[in-house]
Amino acid sequence: MENGSYGKGSFLIANPVLPDPNFSRTVVLLCNHNDEGSFGLVINRNSGLKSSEVFASSDLLADCECDVFIGGPVAPAQVFYLCRSPHPLPEMEEVCPGVHMGLSWDALEAALPDLERPNENLRFYMGYSGWGSGQLADEMDQRSWLTCDATDQFVFNVSEKQIWPGVVHSLGKEYEYLLQAPVDPRNN
Repeated sequence: MENGSYGKGSFLIANPVLPDPNFSRTVVLLCNHNDEGSFGLVINRNSGLKSSEVFASSDLLADCECDVFIGGPVAPAQVFYLCRSPHPLPEMEEVCPGVHMGLSWDALEAALPDLERPNENLRFYMGYSGWGSGQLADEMDQRSWLTCDATDQFVFNVSEKQIWPGVVHSLGKEYEYLLQAPVDPRNN
């Protein structure tokens, strides 16, 4: 996929000039995109919480110490999860190769026994990132986002602090100047 084209299974990489602090130096996994709007999860905003803390009343996750991320500013109480598996997972949608998204606890319960190393291959997201019809296209016209194909290696990176620079670096040398951009471009 060349930069500028995007759809389900793409990364939206925040350009340092993007003014919204909710998305400063973020990478969004675009999970759905059509004429009605777009939906994605910020993959590099760790909440600092573990699933055992957030879901303490759930026996299903009693042994899990999965990271919980802030998926975006919309509906922060809504929970989503991403699982890494080379095989299809029942009741979950594959959003990019090997990465499956779910909402249902029943689907998670069915998949969990077959999931290798859940603490590494399962992540939870509180809230999501959403755009109404045409809104993301307008932001793309303003060059707020760069794009590339999403990969599981970045979604499940051990260090969320390395995701944005890693994805920018993967775009090629012509984008490396962005790594030196100040967080607030007015400080340039």
